[in-house]
Amino acid sequence: MSTRSKKSGGARALRIGLLLAANVACVWFLWQWAATGGASAQPTAEAERGGGVVAAAEPAQPRPLRTRDADLEARVRACIAQGERSAVALAQGRVRADQCTVSVHVREVGCSGELVAIGADRAMRPASNMKLVTTAAALVLFGSQGAFQTIFESPAALQAGVLQGDLVAHAGGDPLYRRENGGDAAELLAPVVAQLKAAGVTRIAGALVLDEGTFAPPSPGPAWPASNQHWQEFCALAGGFSANAGCLTAVVATTRNGAPAEVNLFPRGHGLATRIGVVTGAAKSKLDVRVGVAGGTARVEGSIPPEVPRFEARFAAPDPVLLFGGALLDALERGGIQVDGGLLREQRRLEPGARVLAQLVTPLTSVLVPINTWSNNACADQLFLTMGKRQFGQGTREAGGAATAHALERLGVDARGLVQVDGSGLSRDNRITARQITALVDAVLTGDPSAARAFRESLAVGGETGTLDKRLAALEGRVHAKTGFIAGTSALSGFLNTVEGRTYAFSILVEYPNVEGLNKNCWKPMEDEICAVLAADARG
Repeated sequence: MSTRSKKSGGARALRIGLLLAANVACVWFLWQWAATGGASAQPTAEAERGGGVVAAAEPAQPRPLRTRDADLEARVRACIAQGERSAVALAQGRVRADQCTVSVHVREVGCSGELVAIGADRAMRPASNMKLVTTAAALVLFGSQGAFQTIFESPAALQAGVLQGDLVAHAGGDPLYRRENGGDAAELLAPVVAQLKAAGVTRIAGALVLDEGTFAPPSPGPAWPASNQHWQEFCALAGGFSANAGCLTAVVATTRNGAPAEVNLFPRGHGLATRIGVVTGAAKSKLDVRVGVAGGTARVEGSIPPEVPRFEARFAAPDPVLLFGGALLDALERGGIQVDGGLLREQRRLEPGARVLAQLVTPLTSVLVPINTWSNNACADQLFLTMGKRQFGQGTREAGGAATAHALERLGVDARGLVQVDGSGLSRDNRITARQITALVDAVLTGDPSAARAFRESLAVGGETGTLDKRLAALEGRVHAKTGFIAGTSALSGFLNTVEGRTYAFSILVEYPNVEGLNKNCWKPMEDEICAVLAADARG
């Protein structure tokens, strides 16, 4: 190893150590603050309305003990060895086997002990497997009946249908996203419009004011991908307000050959200048639709072949808060409510006894499938920030990490060594062990029944749904898991049902030199083969 690489490795180790220390300090500080009478020492009214704090159910009887299975572990090690050989061969000298780290942990759900433990206590980058932690923690803290809540109120008088002042929206962290809506937020905002009209509001003489409260301003997380990737959907930002999970959606439809294609950009009212130029190409031409935002202009350009009647592309908006405000202004005006003062973004306190004119309530469960089945990063980060706001009064990454650690404690999962700086797993600074992930999965599945059901149903199913729809089909829907990938990291964790009807919680975490093609051709096949070995396990 060169002197330069040694220094780089030492600096990174120091940075990770500092992050870990900061997480621990944050948990201690916020816990002490709450215990000594801080604003969140008791569950908030929002939390109580959302189902309150749900702890894991106490087992009715002692758990059966399962011990390490040497034969099963040997078969898993054989899968790992094959994956490493494939990586070395494919990389053609750029990767050695000792540069690849694979961690595996397997336990039977509802039992104590473990079946397989290979490097299971090494803190690893989890990539999107961190979403399992985020969603499980939210179910523990809020309950399966929990919800995002955005409150709309005004101190102004309402006279002859005119609100004589501002309408103030107080942030609730809602991603305001439904995958099947194609980016259109109008349906999701319709309840706000309907409630305002039911209250008699036909015109707002003041402004629509967005109060972000203690939510941090939207910004990239630490150790996220480079800025030249921030326009992509997986880098969409999170904040106190959002719409379409912080993204713009371009919907392109073909017309006649050589003519401009039909292009719609959602959500309506996004507030950006646009540069639209997509043509319908010749038969069997290449699909080439390019999207992005630069200098306040959203562009959708390129060509679409006639064989593709409809194409949808999502890309990150510069600011999810302004995206929400623009979408809501558009929805209000389309609904017949004029807003004279436009949009303002400033702090406004929600005073006791304030006149609440509307509430937007979005069930927590509505974001679990987007997060775990489809791996939506922005929805996961919205949830992460909201946990910090609800539990500790601060919609920040630090408070979100502290809230997660608190939830894991409630589940009986040892959180030592856990580093969580975002809800999505996109950051390369996140750390968790395979043992912690299987303990988390086991605790949720054997805890509160409604939370367990919501968690189970949120996961992708092998060969059937989400990011696993083209993997593990031979196991006939027995694998329910979360995939994970960032450069140099691959992961698969969740639970599976064996041929004998047992349920195993498993976690597979891989770190390796960032060589293109290794995840698809080496690590994914290895993970799938390990699942096949586990699913075939038969024991008396």
